Amino acid sequence: MKHLVRKEHHHRLKKRLALEIFGLAALTGIMIQQRALIIDALDTLRSGDLFYIIILLVLYWVITPLTPISYLLLADKKLSLNTTMLAQVAASGPGRIIPGGLGHLSISVMHLRKSGLRLDQAVVVTLANNVIGLSISALLVLGALVAHPTILQSLRSTITTQTVLYVLLGIFVSFGIVEWVVHVRGTRAAVRKIAQEWGKLFMHLIDNPGRLAPLMMIACVISVGHITMLMLAGVALGEYIAPVDAILALSFGVFLGGALPTPGGFGAVEAGMTSALVVLGYDPSAAISVALLQRFATYWQPLIPGVLSYLYLRERNLL
Repeated sequence: MKHLVRKEHHHRLKKRLALEIFGLAALTGIMIQQRALIIDALDTLRSGDLFYIIILLVLYWVITPLTPISYLLLADKKLSLNTTMLAQVAASGPGRIIPGGLGHLSISVMHLRKSGLRLDQAVVVTLANNVIGLSISALLVLGALVAHPTILQSLRSTITTQTVLYVLLGIFVSFGIVEWVVHVRGTRAAVRKIAQEWGKLFMHLIDNPGRLAPLMMIACVISVGHITMLMLAGVALGEYIAPVDAILALSFGVFLGGALPTPGGFGAVEAGMTSALVVLGYDPSAAISVALLQRFATYWQPLIPGVLSYLYLRERNLL
């Protein structure tokens, strides 16, 4: 019996190693394929104001620990802030490409499981953090749309038929995956446990506003931090971007990045932010440069630290 368990364990390790090698190879391939875009981003760095660029790059690392702090508040268990933060960095690096281990779990969920949470608890903690963040972002976008009541019509004119088809395909695939997970016999029990745990956590937060308030405050700081980064990218390149415009551009970029099937929204986020800025009246070349600089700070900057964090946690069996 022990021999069979050990054999199955080694089989899983080999399967995961294959996924990791494939993911890292894909990530390397994307960087090679998109080297022209990376070079353009580096050229943008050289042409910008170094002082504001440094602030932009540092700000990313200032707000990075906030998500792990949210996990600590949501999890009804003592977690290590250091390793949880490293897992967050790992998710920002190879986590964009590498399937999250067996069962295609995200890196955050994997680490929370290794830290002592049950699978349903780990999934719900990660999901709840995302829901709170999306809710705050939606409120900010709603406020921005009130300030720009004609922006939706303007943005619609920039969306191509191909983009709409990609978005519809993404929604269709996501719906199909959800339906499959819910109805497959092997996952029904897990889905039921996650739903029950979600209900418990929801009621716990409602009954304890003292815990919900800091979670919402952290989400606000993270959203404002990313908006500020986009504005700093503009200032570094001599282009002032109004806060309301930054909210709309960033939100539209994130929306396209989430809808189109690219690793970490690569290409789609940049296109979305650029299109939104152009619609809002900014110079197209300046809009492209600002989007590239902002994405350099949030996408390319954490790649190497992310790989190192991933390998460190993987070596210590924390992923």
